[in-house]
Amino acid sequence: MSGHFTQISDHLFVHHSCVNVGIIRNGNLAMLIDCGDESIRTTLNKLDITKIVTVLFTHHHRDNVAGITDVADAGTEIGVPESERQYFENVEDFWSDPKHRWHLYNYRPHNLMLAKSVKVAKTYKNGNHMIFGNAKITVKETPGHTDASVSYLIEVDGNRVIFSGDLIYDEGQIWDLYSLQKGDWGTDYHGFLGDRKRLATSLDLLKGESPSLLVPTHGNIISDPFLAIDTLMKRIDLCYDRYLAISALRHYAPDFFPYYADKDDHMPIRSGKKIPSFLRHFGTTWIVISENRQAFVMDCGSTQVIREIEKLQELGEISEITELWVTHYHDDHVDAIPEFQNRFSCYTRTDSIVAQVIESPEAYRIPCISPA
Repeated sequence: MSGHFTQISDHLFVHHSCVNVGIIRNGNLAMLIDCGDESIRTTLNKLDITKIVTVLFTHHHRDNVAGITDVADAGTEIGVPESERQYFENVEDFWSDPKHRWHLYNYRPHNLMLAKSVKVAKTYKNGNHMIFGNAKITVKETPGHTDASVSYLIEVDGNRVIFSGDLIYDEGQIWDLYSLQKGDWGTDYHGFLGDRKRLATSLDLLKGESPSLLVPTHGNIISDPFLAIDTLMKRIDLCYDRYLAISALRHYAPDFFPYYADKDDHMPIRSGKKIPSFLRHFGTTWIVISENRQAFVMDCGSTQVIREIEKLQELGEISEITELWVTHYHDDHVDAIPEFQNRFSCYTRTDSIVAQVIESPEAYRIPCISPA
């Protein structure tokens, strides 16, 4: 992938390719911040740099790490956030661990993980300093995009430049919202933007350093960090408000959202209605019982559902099961389907895409999936 570069000062450059790569120059030697791909070599050659001494990483995601095997020189040292070392050195453990494969509701760290481990020489934590040529580098712990992301404050040639990872993309923009899927309520879909407060804390920390520029891993070099950060947080707060305006979370857990109670521009939560007599509800399963006592079942996530159906049969409320419909692939809706099929002779139907997932779950790495 071709790239170009921006010169910030005599000793500091940014290579632009699949990610932004910081280059601190000391004669013909370089320290990199993040890595990208082999196109960095084109820029290094233009700058007459012949050796990469160190590569510092802001976080472990493979889009900014995977190219290290193509870029590193013999003897290049790799430095990473201390709390993310395992996601550089022991990624095989992640990929082979069933807890990162099945029944995933806490989907962090997610699958943007290296395919193969890399050797780490040093780890860094908040407040660590290092000197490279004319530059002073200070580590700032700035979680948000990942749980242990760091940023690097570079003081060189009279500039204060922060390489901020993926905390921010540009003025009022962020690289992805999914990375913020965490918080008080949960890390699944109910955790939408749940980590926005920690993101705000990290961005406020960067503002406190009075940087002249922010350089994100993805995005544009930011010349007005204060405006960019303030605009982003206003938009994130508005985005969260609009999400809660239509979210059932305010019904499930109203105590978590007192600030958002009774807002005029939020959809009101209606009171529940009595379940019609032809419906039964067990866990995530709904059963429609016809006038002739035949039953249409939707989902089966627990063997207890099978027991409840057997009770209804014993009571004479159900004569036979005519069909099982699978609404979606989540484990709490499908875990007991094999037992259901063994117990009841009926058709199982679902959407064609859902069928692909539940018939071959080993082919997918997605949240809330069941090996059943």
